[in-house]
Amino acid sequence: MDQTENDLMTRVGPGMPAGETLRCYWLPVSFSDEVKTDEPKIIRRLAEDLLLFRDQFGRVGLTEPNCPHRGTSLEYGWVEAGGIRCCYHGWVYDVNGSCIEQPGEPTGSNFKDKIKLKAYPTREHGGIVWAYMGRSEPPPFPRYDFLVRQDGERTLNGYLRECNFMNQLDNCLDPVHATILHGRDVNGVRQNPERAETPEFEVLADNLFASYVARRQGPEPGKEWHREVSYTPPILVIHDGGSPPGDPNAYFADVAWRMPVDDYNTYSFILKFYPFKDGQSTIRPARNSPKPPPLMRGTQVKFDMTTVNGQDAAAQIGQGRIANRAAEHLGYSDRGVILVRRLWLSAIQAVLRGEEPPGVLRDLKENEMLHFDVVGSGRLVNKGEMVDHRPRITRV
Repeated sequence: MDQTENDLMTRVGPGMPAGETLRCYWLPVSFSDEVKTDEPKIIRRLAEDLLLFRDQFGRVGLTEPNCPHRGTSLEYGWVEAGGIRCCYHGWVYDVNGSCIEQPGEPTGSNFKDKIKLKAYPTREHGGIVWAYMGRSEPPPFPRYDFLVRQDGERTLNGYLRECNFMNQLDNCLDPVHATILHGRDVNGVRQNPERAETPEFEVLADNLFASYVARRQGPEPGKEWHREVSYTPPILVIHDGGSPPGDPNAYFADVAWRMPVDDYNTYSFILKFYPFKDGQSTIRPARNSPKPPPLMRGTQVKFDMTTVNGQDAAAQIGQGRIANRAAEHLGYSDRGVILVRRLWLSAIQAVLRGEEPPGVLRDLKENEMLHFDVVGSGRLVNKGEMVDHRPRITRV
């Protein structure tokens, strides 16, 4: 890969090919419980600084951050009168960016009708605030079942990582790193037994998914671990699609969105959905691991190498804020990484041709759910058992 292609994949600001492609999709911008009526705040997404607020009716606004009147930051305003009121002269803007009140202007003046904040449409599903930051009419929101199902429980968490989002997406179809980076013994305790051996694995891709299935020796003869991970543009990683609605064998969905803050920072939104089984919770208790001192140290940053998150942070940030892919030497074990890049580049090239990228669905019916039919991660199966692991989307 040359530097031109690297830039094409990684630059997310307005007007950049990757940035314009990302703006074709509904994207996660915040957790719902972090957007409060008394706390308007500035966030940064896709290299844009934006004002995020919730009005007194519960609606979420995502707008440009400065008042068009005299340029004061609306972060210091008050949520009232159906929108956000600027602290300087009291102009009020609703969640659509319309100016709805202008104290000091003559009664009956239509001046406010000429003032508009740039505002992005928002939705709330699965405890996450989503925004459409594109130029065209927003597509229907894709109602993934793990976001909208009511027959279970969700857990949410997230973190900021100081590197480009492609540093993280490259990692998702790299099963060999799981053994080397995540399979280390800690005080004699194997952190993850199904990652104890370097796997044999298959990779496959179509115009919507890139995925792998890794096979490792199981805990007894005749058994093996299967672990699958899938990527679909623009930023969704599916570790497990979970069980579909109505399946009595309830198992959880595990997904992550690698949302670009800007070219050099990424915020990950992690969601797990646990369907009820016989009316009871299926949430697994967290595994407690020993916590010795970090096993590795960077020159500037210390990472907790006893956790998967800390290990990945060290490896990904250690590549540089944007990895220098022109200097890489990719081998046979990197073929999943190559598929991720090809799929993302194909989405960008579709947009450059004036087409919609893969995964933008405009024919969704009202209340239709989408289920990712993806073989779960960490499944113990009979050795040599043939499993149809082609990822697909099922409409429910």
